[in-house]
This record gives sequence, C-alpha cells and structure tokens, in this order.
Amino acid sequence: MSRVRQQIREVVWPRRGIRGWAAWLVLQPATGLFATGVALRNLGYRIGLLHVHRAGIAVVSVGNLSVGGTGKTPITLWLAHQLAAKGARVAILLRGYRGHARAVTIVSKGAGPEVDVATAGDEAVMLAKGFSGPVLTARRRADGVAAAEQLGCDVVLLDDGFQHRALARDFDLVLLSGRSGGLLPAGPMREPASALERADAVAVVDKSAEGAPPPPPSGRADKPVFNVRFVAKALVESDGGHWRERPIAEMSGRRVAVVAGIAEPGPFYAAVRQWEAQIEEIFEYPDHHRYTPADWQRLARDTRDVDLVVTTEKDLAKLEHFPFAKGKLVALRIAPEIEDGDALVRMVMERAPRRRDSQEDVNGHQ
Repeated sequence: MSRVRQQIREVVWPRRGIRGWAAWLVLQPATGLFATGVALRNLGYRIGLLHVHRAGIAVVSVGNLSVGGTGKTPITLWLAHQLAAKGARVAILLRGYRGHARAVTIVSKGAGPEVDVATAGDEAVMLAKGFSGPVLTARRRADGVAAAEQLGCDVVLLDDGFQHRALARDFDLVLLSGRSGGLLPAGPMREPASALERADAVAVVDKSAEGAPPPPPSGRADKPVFNVRFVAKALVESDGGHWRERPIAEMSGRRVAVVAGIAEPGPFYAAVRQWEAQIEEIFEYPDHHRYTPADWQRLARDTRDVDLVVTTEKDLAKLEHFPFAKGKLVALRIAPEIEDGDALVRMVMERAPRRRDSQEDVNGHQ
C-alpha cells in the first residue's frame, strides 16, 4: 500500500480531523463518478447488455462489499475443506493479486505449491500450503474455471469473486465486518449495501477482541445470516518448505516480535496478546508486501533478543525463504468458527449438485 493509499484509509475514510474532512470533500466528485460506473455496470448485467459466462461446473463465490481484509481467504479455505469432506471435488480459484502470471496458472494440484509467490501471489501459495486440492489463478476467471473442470473438479470456489459478474455463480456468500461509509475513493465500499440483493447468504464477521458479533445487516432479513469469529488455532513453522503445526501455547509468556503485512493487523496483534505473549517489537508493512533481503536483515538484527518472530500465514509464504534461526519464525494460524456452519455447507451443497446435474442433463440431450 502506498503512503497516499494508507492516508486515505486511516484519515480520509474515517474523516479524522480537518484534514480528513477536507480530503473527503475533495474526493466526492471522484466518488460520484465511481458510483455512476458501478450503477451502469450492474445495470448492463441486469438487462443483458453485458455477457455472463455460465461454466460447466458449480461456481461458488466468497466476497464482500468493501476493500480490505474481512477474512475472505480463510473462509474460502474453510469452505473448501468442508465441501471436500462431503465428497465434492473442489478447486480454489483466485485472481493472483501481486503475482506476475497473466495466463491460467495451476498453483497446486493438491500436493503443495508448484510455483512461487512472485508468480501466483501470496494468498494463492498460502492456500496451496493448506488445501489438498487444486488451487489456480487466472486474470480471466472463466478460463480458470475451465482449467479446474479439466482437472476433474465439480465445484470451484472464487476467493473475492462477488464483483466479478462476468462469471455466473451458483452461490454467493458475502462477508460483512461492520465497515461502513461511502463508495471509493472517499469511502471503503466497492458497492452500496443494495448489492446484497444478489447474495445467497451473508456472513457477519466479528474481528473484535470482545467476541460480540456486530448486528446483522439491516434490511436484509430475507438473506440467511451466519455469525463468524476468527480464533487462533496453532502456530505454523516452515520446515524445508513444508508447513507443520506447533502448539499455540508455546507463545505464552514468551518475548516475541510480530511481523504483519496485511490490510488490518489489529486483530492479529490482539490474538497474539490473548495468548499472553509479550510483544517486544512490531514490524508493520503494507498489505501484500514483498519482503526484500534488506527487510530480512533488519528483522534478523532487531529480533535477536526475542524468543519468537510471529507473523501471519500470508507473510510466512514470503518470509520462509529467508534464513531465520531454526524454529524462530512461526505464523499464527487463525481459522473461522461459523455459527451453524453445517447449515451453510448444506445450502452450498444443495446448489452445487443441482447445478452439476442440470449441466449433465443439458450435455446428455445435445
């Protein structure tokens, strides 16, 4: 994230002080243009002027209305595990943000990543480390779905796919984390709240330390609502490129440094403190930061006196290639706990088999 974008996020969106209000007013014309573009685009899809591709297999999207971290990737991973346990042949498809690959890239066929972070992006490699099914990236999502179908999959999960309307979905799960405000760039919203009409279900994400979920979205009582909270489950260590879990209690009472290159690091810091770790140093970088040898040298120098360097799994996918002392660099594994999650999985499964069955009927009559 550039310094300008960081200032917009921290000062303009919350309208903090005179400077924040002034910048918010200056950005209103740009926000008006953005709102017009969003409305025209959605109208084009609604009346059929813009083409929607329908895939031959089930497509499930996990997305949101705002920019920034709402937990889409860990919930995508959770849902992939749940559907696979029910017998579905699942692939995860991402755009490959910050990766240089333009064509369809098979990040993993289920046995771990076959490409690096520079090629596919940190989130894709992280998912490939944690999921025993295919993980792919594609700038054009329809091409990625076709590749997943060729790999024998019958369900594709789109990580961050709600605004990708060029590809028809069988199920749209939209995450809300209490963030509100206007549309970009003066506010954090990609779409207005009225876009929730397209959702099949809403997940209300609690990212606070108190554990009290925010209220469900107002005016959306017709949508099934699931409360979600994120819980620290384990520490993860990279051992020769293979990730293995360590007991999370190893942090308790230890002197640690934390390293975070994510959009909203506050809940991550809170989770470390909840395990009574003594945070000595905080190293905060922009979201999706690409760590350099100079970054590693600084981290190695400034963390010599701590017991552990604790980071996120997304950052571990990039930091594991640097020669930290054995056992010193660990990631905090955070997983979602979804109230009545079985019901959510049943809803998705009801749509996915129906989509496949109908496609097989069409193919059988051709």
